[in-house]
Amino acid sequence: MNDTIHARRRFLKGLSLGLGGATYLAPMLSSLALAAEGVERRTPRFLFVLEGNGLPPTQLHPKNLPYVAREDRQQLTSHPLQADQLPTSLQPMKKYVDRMVVLQGINGEVCGGGHSTSHGALGAYNTRDGKIIHDATIDYVLGRNAQTIFDHIVLGISAQDRDVVFNCSATGPGQSAATFCNPDAAYKRIFGPIAANDTTREQAYLLDYLKDDIRTARNGLPSAEKGKLDQYLDAYEKIQVRNQRVKQLAGKADAKTFELKDPIRSTLPEERLDAHFELATSTLISGLTDVATIASGVGFRHFNIQFSTLATQSKHPLGHAVIGGDKHAIAEAEAIRAYHFHLIARTMDRLAAIPEGNGTMLDNTVIVYLSDAADKHHTQCLEWPYLLMGGSPGLKLDGRYIVYPARGNAGWRTVNTIHNSLLHAAGLPAESFGHVMAGVSDDVQKGPLEELLI
Repeated sequence: MNDTIHARRRFLKGLSLGLGGATYLAPMLSSLALAAEGVERRTPRFLFVLEGNGLPPTQLHPKNLPYVAREDRQQLTSHPLQADQLPTSLQPMKKYVDRMVVLQGINGEVCGGGHSTSHGALGAYNTRDGKIIHDATIDYVLGRNAQTIFDHIVLGISAQDRDVVFNCSATGPGQSAATFCNPDAAYKRIFGPIAANDTTREQAYLLDYLKDDIRTARNGLPSAEKGKLDQYLDAYEKIQVRNQRVKQLAGKADAKTFELKDPIRSTLPEERLDAHFELATSTLISGLTDVATIASGVGFRHFNIQFSTLATQSKHPLGHAVIGGDKHAIAEAEAIRAYHFHLIARTMDRLAAIPEGNGTMLDNTVIVYLSDAADKHHTQCLEWPYLLMGGSPGLKLDGRYIVYPARGNAGWRTVNTIHNSLLHAAGLPAESFGHVMAGVSDDVQKGPLEELLI
């Protein structure tokens, strides 16, 4: 390494000294320093997206393949995904067909069943209808090992009118993590007031100060790093500008109307979900956290959401109608799911636009999509559809549709192995995560999925 690179690295490492937002700037400056040294990121970020009310396997099934029912699957099969053959739910993902893997047939009986597995979806254990939290969930385990301001951030929407619920993520036994359902409250929680004791600043958030600090830092950067820092600044400003506009309208006659149109202040589930994706994306881009979870109506008390712009009924009756084969209900359920994937694709667009190492941030971000109710409205978790997207130095996310055999056949696997695979990708190799099924051999539920590892 030559003296110039050494000098750049020393400069970047010390850049935050004397800046008002030094603590918050540290993650992004560290990233720039590593990039200046030519060090590639070896572990990915993670975004978990959970949608309540079950995920019928057919809604992830390619049009060009014959559908085989779970009980008839006798061996592992793998097929390439084709953009023009994606099902309705996945139409927004056409652009990223080569950056995702669909997993079908994974057994989740260890998590129980019902309307929701609650914390069990990310914990790989049975919560007995949400009554028992046995241990930390995978999102927190992945996040606590990252050197970021927040171990992980959990955002979501709920049928209940609450700013905060406790429904899917946990930091330890009996310790449910808060899910922020109000985007404005989440914004304040993440970026927080800087000086609570200073009444002249109590309504000013850290972003207002970070912008000046980032610009100060930018003035001393080499040109290559300036462009990257501009991307970080943009991530902060996308949310801050919206917040300032709401403040400017305070007290005006049209303020209320504006707030209903603005996702961060909206009461519409669709718009709140939109705002949460913006928040999650910005926190990942800025380096405030390496792990974010978005819970869309997760948990029995929270899933009966009315997506009024996408469906004529709320998700509880919709779930029953889907089980009954109602074509109109199925179409509405697919529209809701496609909306989630539209937001996921938008997130991937933003990550793909930001350079990192020899690639982009998308090359180092794994997005995991699943339902807390596995495969259907009243689930037994006999199979659990998953979709993994994005990129990782340790995972093969390369446009495949993988179907595992049913329980009892050679090669069947449990949900534990998906969690194990994510831990391996994060540089935290584990042979077992969550609870294991009694009387089931280790090769079924321990270790990672070989089909995913590079």
